[in-house]
Amino acid sequence: MISKKPIIGVLMPGDMGHGIAKVLVENKFKVLTFLKGRSKRTLKLANEARVINIDNFENFLKEVDIIFSIIPPDKAFQQAKFVTSFSSHLQKKITYVDCNAISPNTCLKIEKLFNNKHFEFLDGGIVGLNPIVEKGKTRLYISGKNTSKLEILNNKGIIVKSLGSEVGKASAFKMIYASATKGTFALHAATITAASKSKLFDEYVKELEFSKPEILKAMKNMTPKIPLDASRWEGEMYEIAKTFKTLNLTPKFHEGAADIMKLAQKTPISNETRQTYNESRTFEEAVNMFVKASKKN
Repeated sequence: MISKKPIIGVLMPGDMGHGIAKVLVENKFKVLTFLKGRSKRTLKLANEARVINIDNFENFLKEVDIIFSIIPPDKAFQQAKFVTSFSSHLQKKITYVDCNAISPNTCLKIEKLFNNKHFEFLDGGIVGLNPIVEKGKTRLYISGKNTSKLEILNNKGIIVKSLGSEVGKASAFKMIYASATKGTFALHAATITAASKSKLFDEYVKELEFSKPEILKAMKNMTPKIPLDASRWEGEMYEIAKTFKTLNLTPKFHEGAADIMKLAQKTPISNETRQTYNESRTFEEAVNMFVKASKKN
């Protein structure tokens, strides 16, 4: 266990990453990042989180003790490969925590890149919303040979939960959790879009109000917001599908969910962010956008 406060590196401070960075800064940790080539929005979020940007990646690695990789799942391997390409420049060991929504098999593939004396790899899975929203209740599940290195971060803006020494366990947990949550979001979006296309929107909503108000509440809450994250969640659905297939379970649920995420990206809402989201938009207006998007080639 690290006795002094480690210096944390966050790659990258997007929606989730900047939230984790912000709560760690608020808990007196020094948090660094490397923003070369990132979007103006990411730069803005990093600034809001008071993360220190290091322009040179070699210098970034010289300073950090722990790196959190928080990036869309389809970019996770590429980022890990970039980080390990600097191994020969290191004079110390860095703990690399892959916090991405990836399958256990993808995680194990990434772990192989870190089989050298300069890095210690930990498998991670973030469950819950941005810790700014969750107010310290976001859970970071981890697994690997030395999970105790992250104990110092527990209850410092996030909750750290160890699943033992087996790499892949944390990724599996994330996949299983998200298969139900985001998989259900996709199913709800598909269902209400189908109702609208069948000219049964009002009747279906009234039936849900009567018989399943909890489903309608969840549907109204998440369907309009799916496009905000759909570009990331599409890749996550494919990773879940891989996980299910490895377990000899059908991957088709989440391959279908990936199609809904792809559809969501065709709506005008996908041009918004969580910061610019139009809260005044009605549920029916949002559903109509899904309907129109489904008619495009």
